[in-house]
Amino acid sequence: MDNSKRSSMLRKLKILQWPMYVICVLCYMLTLFHRITPAIMGPDLMADLSLGAVAFGFMGMAFTWIYAFAQAPVGTMLDSLGARRGLTAILMIAAIGSLVFSLAENFTVLIIGRILLAVAVSGFLIGGAKIISAWFTTRQYPMLWGIFMGLGSLGSVLGTAPLRTLMSFAGWRTALFGIAVFSLILAVVTYILLRDKPAERGLLTPDELHGETAVVAAISEEAGQEKVPFTAVLKMPVLWLIGLLSLGVNSSSQTFGSMWEGIYLTDALALSKEASGDILSWYAWGLFAGCILSGAVVRKIGSKKTMVLGCILFLFNWLWIALQPATISITELSFFNFLMGALQMLVISTTFIYIREVMPTSRLGTAMGIVNSFAWIFGAGLFQQIWGIIINAVSDGIKPYPVYAFQVTLWLQVIMICLGVICSIVLYRKDFGGKEKSVKLTNHAV
Repeated sequence: MDNSKRSSMLRKLKILQWPMYVICVLCYMLTLFHRITPAIMGPDLMADLSLGAVAFGFMGMAFTWIYAFAQAPVGTMLDSLGARRGLTAILMIAAIGSLVFSLAENFTVLIIGRILLAVAVSGFLIGGAKIISAWFTTRQYPMLWGIFMGLGSLGSVLGTAPLRTLMSFAGWRTALFGIAVFSLILAVVTYILLRDKPAERGLLTPDELHGETAVVAAISEEAGQEKVPFTAVLKMPVLWLIGLLSLGVNSSSQTFGSMWEGIYLTDALALSKEASGDILSWYAWGLFAGCILSGAVVRKIGSKKTMVLGCILFLFNWLWIALQPATISITELSFFNFLMGALQMLVISTTFIYIREVMPTSRLGTAMGIVNSFAWIFGAGLFQQIWGIIINAVSDGIKPYPVYAFQVTLWLQVIMICLGVICSIVLYRKDFGGKEKSVKLTNHAV
């Protein structure tokens, strides 16, 4: 290929790739936004629809479990339809879910709306991975993936104070109707601007155009075919090792930071709600920092070393509170929470980067969906219940819950985190693919 044609293709690539990247970020922001909205809308929903605590809790449980179980099938759907049509479809479902939720006059309709939203938002992370993987170079991917997850996490910020401000002027129904309209507009823009791969626009891959070394998944070479069967993906040991690694980190941070820590701070440590809120805000900022940091660290030391380092540091940070749950200071708790969020996302974001390295592109969505389902079902789902059972049993159901009840659960998570560390070391020591293959532009006649 002559230099002028290559330069022309590079210019066209840059014009096309960044609008797609922004669209993917906006989609993923909807995921984090819809996860957190019930916490802000809760009082209004309970008052307007006469919901009790059990009904409100069921609404949250329905969203979490549907979101978890939908990951794998939605990921497979994105692999089959392609990211463009798949993201358009789930954006339409998100628009319908938001509309149904905003018009709900009873509990049943409210649940239907949340179920539709759970199915829709389960695919935005995976769809973004497929587009970024196809439209940016292997070298760019880790950094852009971390920024993608970091910016997407700001959706949870928009779902707190900004949403509350909007609701104070227009009410929760109007706010959700506005999100439905936004989702519909984004679906139209997605269908118009997104393309599954550069070849659809007459371009070579980004790695080829930049003359970079690409990472090729070994499984596609061994299988000798582009489309790897779903059962073959399920049988891959690497996928289950990544799943167990994610479980060790996720079952700890999501169970404690996202659910039980507030009760630990107010009950066991007798802190005020205001002080607890300030401490927990450090966890949210840590999540953002970890996403941004992950890309830079992976580019510096590689995905395998990053997973090992992240898991070990996460273990030491967890021991910080497990060894002194009754005497840890507010300043220490703030640092602990920031590091918990940052190290959680450093590890989790890197696992998705590693999946991209070892999986064929045709099954990237399926693989990410399986891992994410596993981590959510057992991390955010099962362990939140296990903590509740243990805390209730140790304290004999007496409130406020004492420190020693939480001490048992904190040490349970030490075991799970150690499992994650072991899996990260196995992944580091074994070769599951991701071998480099040089791309020679001179071999392509265009």
